[in-house]
Amino acid sequence: MKRLVGLATAAAIMTLAAVAGAEDTPSIKEIMGKLHKGANAPLGKLKGALKAESPDWKEVQSLSKDFVILGAGLAKNEPPRGDKAAYEKLANSYYENAKDLDNAAKAEDKDKSQAALNKIGASCKACHTAHKGN
Repeated sequence: MKRLVGLATAAAIMTLAAVAGAEDTPSIKEIMGKLHKGANAPLGKLKGALKAESPDWKEVQSLSKDFVILGAGLAKNEPPRGDKAAYEKLANSYYENAKDLDNAAKAEDKDKSQAALNKIGASCKACHTAHKGN
C-alpha cells in the first residue's frame, strides 16, 4: 500500500512539475484547484497527515513541495479583479508560507509545519474577498 501511495505521489509530482515548467503559467483557478479542492488535494492530505502523532514525513515533504511548485505561479497571474499590486503581495505571501511549510516539513517539525499550513489556510478569505472573480 505504501508503495502504491509512493508511486501515485511521484506521478503527481511529475505532473505538477510539468505544469509548473510549462511555458504557460497555470491559472489561479488551476493552481488553487490542484492544491485545495477534492479529497486527494495536497491541502486535505496535509491536514490529515499532520494530525498523526508521528506524521509520515516523506508524504508531508512531497505534499509541501506541491505548494512550492504551484504557489510560485500565483503572482505570475493577473487577478480577476482588484488591484494588481495588492494581489501580488497576497500571492507572494502565499508562496512564502508555502516555502515555510516545505522547510518545516524537511526539518520534520510538526508544529512549524502546522503553523505554516494554518497561515496558508488563513490567507484564503483576504485574497478571495479582494480578487476572486465570479
